[in-house]
Amino acid sequence: MKRRADAVSIRDDQNVLIRPAYTEERFAGAMEFIREQELRRRSPMDTQKDLPHCMYAVEFLRTEYGEIVNDVPSSIPFARIALQRQPDAVNFWLGNSSSVTQLHKDNYENIYATILGQKHFVLLPPVDAAAVSEKLCITADYYYPETAATDEPKLSLLYGSAEERIPFPTWDPDFPGEQATKFSKFAIPMRVTLNEGDMLYLPAQWFHKVSQSCSFEGICCAVNYWYDMEFSGAFHPAMSFIRSVAESANQTE
Repeated sequence: MKRRADAVSIRDDQNVLIRPAYTEERFAGAMEFIREQELRRRSPMDTQKDLPHCMYAVEFLRTEYGEIVNDVPSSIPFARIALQRQPDAVNFWLGNSSSVTQLHKDNYENIYATILGQKHFVLLPPVDAAAVSEKLCITADYYYPETAATDEPKLSLLYGSAEERIPFPTWDPDFPGEQATKFSKFAIPMRVTLNEGDMLYLPAQWFHKVSQSCSFEGICCAVNYWYDMEFSGAFHPAMSFIRSVAESANQTE
């Protein structure tokens, strides 16, 4: 079974955006766990429930992995020239083939490069907003409560404020009949596979779902470069207009 990163679930008749738990582990131990889990995943006897996926949102490579930071370019020349600035964050991603994201979008221009394994992207442009069934969701975070050293750690769920809701897509292009709007059937997803050494430019606000295949070593490894979206020009108002039109269109019979 695929495990997701941030994902929407219906709890008590409400759309809840559930975010994964985070824990600190030594790198060698985390990598070995991920590799072993990939091998167990192919066995029908696998009962592993928790899926570690090494990730961080901001400056992870530079702040946490100083020993390998010089092995990765600090910026990508064509992106630096086109966007006229350095990246705001360089992120390191490590996981196995059980990891998959839900369809989502980011406020970043994204340069994504695969180092080991393959990354599989499902892409939709912002103009398909009416097709992705975006819903206002309350947030909730999994966490590991403090327990005695002899206890098996168990996940708990902490809900955010009911007044603070964020829009998030609930339609999945790989399961087009579920959570569909009347416009979903018109969306034509683009599917891209990045092999080792391939690089993808993913524009800000594009919807994307990401899965991965492992190398013979049992891991998938990638880095990406985030550049903050430009909010001062015409792009941000245009995206807001598209979302408003999509919302109105889905409310009209």
